[in-house]
Amino acid sequence: MRPTRLIRSAIVLKPSTILSFHRTLVKRKYRLLFAPRTRGKPGPSGPSPELVSAILEMKRRNPNFGYQRIADQISLVFDIQIDKDVVRRVLARHYRPQPGSDGPSWLTFLGHSKDSLWSVDFFRCESLILKSHWVMVVTDQFSRRIVGFAVQAGRFDGPAVCRLFNSIISGSRPVLPEYSSALVLLVIFRHRADRS
Repeated sequence: MRPTRLIRSAIVLKPSTILSFHRTLVKRKYRLLFAPRTRGKPGPSGPSPELVSAILEMKRRNPNFGYQRIADQISLVFDIQIDKDVVRRVLARHYRPQPGSDGPSWLTFLGHSKDSLWSVDFFRCESLILKSHWVMVVTDQFSRRIVGFAVQAGRFDGPAVCRLFNSIISGSRPVLPEYSSALVLLVIFRHRADRS
């Protein structure tokens, strides 16, 4: 290829073109990985709105009732066969306890332990050849400084998380909190590759 033609070809393939092509390949990869193989068959639409409101009202009036007891009470009163897993799913989706009804909130807890709190964040990125790399970042919440980070290529499981955290701790020699038993790790999993 002549040098003048090489310059024209380089102008055609701008970095933004390569990056957009890479983003398209990453979306295609995760669509193939996580899209369902078969189309879902139509099934039951779930509990009726009246049943959902009855479950929520029973939980509000009796906060100490568990899934099984709520299912038993609804079956007894309304003569409806309901499973405890249905109650669990309804409460997980719709029930929000009133603030202050169940002890201190998470914000209160974090505010009291902010000088001994580290947050651990995970995210995934793809290389140019579409190989997954997991990145762990550890941040000190009180000083807002990054304690360290580590990268793991390929498979990501429990031992890999321990290796990454140990490499961050041993490599940067961070100043541990005064009370090591008060060290709290707030683990937040963020999968940046959304299912499309």
